[in-house]
Amino acid sequence: MSTSILPVTVAGPPEQKHWSTGARPATSHPAGRPASPPADLGEQAQPPSVPGGSRRAASSGRAVLALPAEISWVPVVRHCVRAVLAQWRFPADDRESAELIVTELAANAAQHGRREMTVRLTLHPGVLRISVTDSGATARPPRPRGTNLGEHGRGLSIVGFLAHEVRVHQWPLGRRVDVVLRPSAPEPVPVGV
Repeated sequence: MSTSILPVTVAGPPEQKHWSTGARPATSHPAGRPASPPADLGEQAQPPSVPGGSRRAASSGRAVLALPAEISWVPVVRHCVRAVLAQWRFPADDRESAELIVTELAANAAQHGRREMTVRLTLHPGVLRISVTDSGATARPPRPRGTNLGEHGRGLSIVGFLAHEVRVHQWPLGRRVDVVLRPSAPEPVPVGV
């Protein structure tokens, strides 16, 4: 089984594209804070290509996305994950679940986490592993518990409902949430393709 990093081509300055092998996000703000994405960056990301141009569903693959842990980057994360899973021909219904899981975890990392977040997707036969890590020095003071729970606090519950396994690992300078999603069935290949 071979896996590869699938790059996503993103329009914009080099410091604003971070689909990579885990390189740290660049900063362009004088105070060292990461730059915000352009408004249309998520729409400009191009899906990666599977080596060999195969139209079959991928049985294995790996992709890593490293970005600033800011809420403005969450739509970019979702779009990139959608592009990778579509390229891997991950089943459409399960793809929506995976997108929602990643969106919730990235939003949590941006709202409650550290300065940087890394999203990892690893596809093996019959299983998609999703990992979202936030790390670095705290970018903002923590929100007091019990604040506005009517609008917040449901992310891990949603993830737990959609996923087959969820594990949270915490350490002084970060957190990682690992999720396992087992697809229902491979996406059919269109006739004549």
